[in-house]
Amino acid sequence: MSPNTSTERTYRLLYIGLWALSGVALAGGIVAGYELVGVSAFVVLALAALLTFRRYDGPLFDERDARQQGAASKRTLGVMGVVSALVFPGMTALWALGVVEWPLWLTPIAFFVAVLAFVHVGSTMYESARAA
Repeated sequence: MSPNTSTERTYRLLYIGLWALSGVALAGGIVAGYELVGVSAFVVLALAALLTFRRYDGPLFDERDARQQGAASKRTLGVMGVVSALVFPGMTALWALGVVEWPLWLTPIAFFVAVLAFVHVGSTMYESARAA
């Protein structure tokens, strides 16, 4: 398949759309109480996105995309860090006061967020040491 601007745009939109739809399907399955259906839909759509990426003949993303991805990742980590720093201690305080019941499903998310924060801080320290 010979790469051209129209084909590249179509593949990009399909790739991004499949990833977005996979997240919506996972969240929808969880909210609807059909967790395994949500997970299955996520896996199928994620695999379709990866196959779409592999099927395109040529560079689907270039250095401009890498810069955009870097900026988006930085913003995502910043937003999630601030939100997590507010939500999880707040939920813990409300739970300790008996205002809310800490749902069991929230515990692994809390640990994941903590690990993500530690990995980010560790990566920042590593990059700082490497740059020196």
